[in-house]
Amino acid sequence: MLAQPHLSENERWPVTDYLKTFSQRFKFEKPVDPVPIPARPPTSREIIALGNRMYTNAGCNQCHGVQGKGDGRSATELKDESGNPIAPTNLTIKPFKSGPGPEDLYRTISTGLNGTSMPSYADVLAPEERWALVFHILSIATQQRPRGMMGLVGEEVQGMRIDMRAAMAGMMRGGGMMGRGGGMMDRNMRDMMKDMMGR
Repeated sequence: MLAQPHLSENERWPVTDYLKTFSQRFKFEKPVDPVPIPARPPTSREIIALGNRMYTNAGCNQCHGVQGKGDGRSATELKDESGNPIAPTNLTIKPFKSGPGPEDLYRTISTGLNGTSMPSYADVLAPEERWALVFHILSIATQQRPRGMMGLVGEEVQGMRIDMRAAMAGMMRGGGMMGRGGGMMDRNMRDMMKDMMGR
């Protein structure tokens, strides 16, 4: 899913409303209350050490690995809700899918991630233990995901390639810029575009 920074907030809300028409749940289910996130405690060596213990005690290392690199003993056995193989996140690389802030990590630990193997720890770890786990994860997240074109990271790059392929296919069908027979882009430019998109 790519960010759509070209849309203003007034444009994003109608898109959101339209996307909600894809699922009947938005018609019949009442929205749940936001996940409560208590105030973040100050960071300290002690809270990071507690988080390290929680990481092992809660079994995080079984999927994410002892060092958090996504290579735990269960990593190759994980499935999503459709039964497809799924890889645990490498916790040593930022940014995380759930968002860039400590509160985003706290929320993910508290709620889990629907459709994945990541469970909720709200009934297993007390709030202070979840915060300790957040600080431990932040202490091992020392690398940044490499950025691709336009500063995109991870799956965003693949999403941009898909968007570009769709746009290119539409223009070629319609005889636009990249169309055959005297289009604005010659063959060499089309080949360059294909190379850039990994085709």
